[in-house]
Amino acid sequence: MDVGVLRLKPGEADPQSPHVNDEIYYIIKGDGFLRIDDKDIPIHEGMVIFVPAKKKHKFHSNSKELVALYVFAGKDEDIG
Repeated sequence: MDVGVLRLKPGEADPQSPHVNDEIYYIIKGDGFLRIDDKDIPIHEGMVIFVPAKKKHKFHSNSKELVALYVFAGKDEDIG
């Protein structure tokens, strides 16, 4: 497993690429949206989100600092 914290300021671009492993996010602080493929999911503090391996995903449109704990089901590796 690989664990870490993602922090994004309002307007900051999410630098993530699809990963080779499943991933879970726990939203510690903030709001906005998580786009998985072409679907936007509203996010808020206390929410848990599952992102399947190899799915394109990006956080966006947060109006305050976004802080998310992430857990990978294996080593954090981007796809190609």
